Amino acid sequence: MTYTMNDNALRDWLGISARKKPQAVIADLDDTLCRSFDIPITEGVRVLAALSREVAVHYVTARTEVSRAGTEKFLLDLRLPGWNHLHFCPPWQSSRLHKREVIARLAGEYQVLLSIGDSEEEKEASLLAKVPFVEVDREKPELAWQEATRLLQKAGLLLGFGELLG
Repeated sequence: MTYTMNDNALRDWLGISARKKPQAVIADLDDTLCRSFDIPITEGVRVLAALSREVAVHYVTARTEVSRAGTEKFLLDLRLPGWNHLHFCPPWQSSRLHKREVIARLAGEYQVLLSIGDSEEEKEASLLAKVPFVEVDREKPELAWQEATRLLQKAGLLLGFGELLG
């Protein structure tokens, strides 16, 4: 009789725990973190700035490479984490497909704590990748950032959290 073990069973039997994935947050930019390309949405900026440095922040956007300099400047001026994790939409690809592919890839590489955005594209991509999604109402983005704050606080990943509520 032959007995086979799957990878998880073999790791358990050998006493080797599966390697933990690094944690990440995925954020859209336009109408989620800023308005009119470079006017910050204060609540979003405060939450991302307070995020533990152990958590990678990835910005998945419909913006194209042409906007890289202005986008990086916006993130750097606000001292936001993840300025080097910008995922721009290739000009030959639809933003819907771009977001699906990037969010699915990130979900494979990271334990994505949440994805936050204002469009149906981001919601669909996140749900397909089984990533918790926080939907932004363009008229009241602060409500979504309050929910993100609650989720990240629950995970113990916000520094200076008291200041966020004040």
